[in-house]
Amino acid sequence: MTGNENRPSSTRLDDDDKDYVKALGFALRRYPAETAIVDQGQHAARVFIIESGWGCISHNLAGGQRQILDFALKGDVVLPHSFPGTAPETFVAQTDLAVFEASTKTFALATAKSPRIASLFLETLVHQRALVAQHLTNVGRRSALTRTAHLLLELRTRLERVGGVARNGYSCPLTQYDLADALGLTPIHVNRMLRELRERKLLEFRQGHVRILDRERIAKFAGFDDRYIDN
Repeated sequence: MTGNENRPSSTRLDDDDKDYVKALGFALRRYPAETAIVDQGQHAARVFIIESGWGCISHNLAGGQRQILDFALKGDVVLPHSFPGTAPETFVAQTDLAVFEASTKTFALATAKSPRIASLFLETLVHQRALVAQHLTNVGRRSALTRTAHLLLELRTRLERVGGVARNGYSCPLTQYDLADALGLTPIHVNRMLRELRERKLLEFRQGHVRILDRERIAKFAGFDDRYIDN
């Protein structure tokens, strides 16, 4: 289902909120691409709101493997979960990344002062739970082809909500290795899935750009219902 194209996601701050966020104690910071902002196991007492760029949230395994849990996009709130102060996930700047950043203490005070920030926090938890449910279903039950299509449709829909899509396509900085780590596949398998989606005239992924060729047909094929992104 793709009937919610024009409804903004409630878990994001709009431009009018930026000065307000700064007044509540959030500072605008910039991180170069590939910077590890929060390392797994590190003390994690910060909250981030993505201003621009792409972030990557992953769980690292022994031997250098990782499972990408989500990609943080413009307007997303990143709340590193913690076990007495340490993060079980790594948060990396996938591209050059600008974020509004605050300590968890400042964020807690902001939620007490601002119904908007308190609402944002609760909506973020609901939003993240919905994304995790879909990503778990992807790697656990969907076929390699449908999970690849589903993730690329999800990214398109999330970017569309913040003006990041033009002419049914979007810039995507992810490599086939990144997609493999997000989808539970090998890079070679990802390459085959992208080729098959292109041959079926559903989507193209070339030179860092994803173009949806038949949105209605690929949404039906992938079982993609965009309501989980907005709810």
